[in-house]
Amino acid sequence: MLTSVLQAKTWRVNNQSNYNGTSLFGDNYGGTPSFPVFSEINEAVAYPNVVDGDILHIEGSPLRYNDATITKQLVIIGPGYFLTENPKVSNNTYDAIIGRINFNSGSEFSQVIGMNVIVSGTNSTHGVIYIYVNDITVKRCRIEKSIYLETLLASVYVLQNFFPNTYNTNALITASNSAYVAPQDIVFNNNICQKKLILTGGFWGVGASIMECNNNIFDGLANELNLEFNTGSFQNNILKAAGITANINSGTNNNVQYNTVSNSSVFSGTTGNLWAPSMALLFVDSGTTDGRYQLQPGSTYNDPGSDGAERGAFGGTVVTNRYNLSGLGAIPVVYDVTTTGVSEPGTGLSVTVKARTNN
Repeated sequence: MLTSVLQAKTWRVNNQSNYNGTSLFGDNYGGTPSFPVFSEINEAVAYPNVVDGDILHIEGSPLRYNDATITKQLVIIGPGYFLTENPKVSNNTYDAIIGRINFNSGSEFSQVIGMNVIVSGTNSTHGVIYIYVNDITVKRCRIEKSIYLETLLASVYVLQNFFPNTYNTNALITASNSAYVAPQDIVFNNNICQKKLILTGGFWGVGASIMECNNNIFDGLANELNLEFNTGSFQNNILKAAGITANINSGTNNNVQYNTVSNSSVFSGTTGNLWAPSMALLFVDSGTTDGRYQLQPGSTYNDPGSDGAERGAFGGTVVTNRYNLSGLGAIPVVYDVTTTGVSEPGTGLSVTVKARTNN
């Protein structure tokens, strides 16, 4: 019996690389003809030796990456975001910014982690991740506008992301033409969402359903309807924005339980519902952009969720499912490198490296 063991390769992408695909292979960043350092994501996708199951490590840079179109099954890992704010997250504090990522045919079962998806200038298509195929995971990214869901999608996982209020958009958007068939099995868990999540009123008046919407923090527009969709599970969420309202499962509140709300009339009578008239007493009173969404351990309003663990994005019994500050991937991170600058005879240059691993 012959056994073949296939191991995923990790490829580097740095948009300051001198890679041109013929004579230069990113040697200015340590690339070689066998293992080049690509300058753009699309170069790596097109490279024949990059195959399904491989990992693209997108390195932090002061420059924006070109829009990317993914046509292979890949894991795309950036360095995260808010790197100048949270401690022990990066050595150079550069994130990997990009305007648009398209998941096209061939990219099924791909993941994108730790990218900062921004709007560049006046480009209306930027700030969005476009999903055209099944089985895509968007995890630990900062997304300025939305995630677009194509017709007839299945198995889309939106996990542990940060949706800022930079633009007044929906976190998830769909088409509204007559041929559109809404996806029905989306998972939206452990996100911090400073915008609306409304998935109703498509062409036929029927929006997409969310299979799970758990352990999120919704901090969108005050005194407005921020949430409207059908779901099989809406629990352990925190509705932080003042006066926020929601319409879950056509207002029946079926499958709604163990949520903490700022508005006493929201989810009234549902199991485990907790009204927190002062959200300032629930959340920490200072911190970074995403760190301030952590809960005060001893708060009167910090009740456990349906699973006995903390509610909100940082909650849940499985540690790896919780929101991770700065969207760091589950890989080792070097956050400090120091040296005296003096080489000792016979020992070389002394360098101290500080690193940690993430869940």
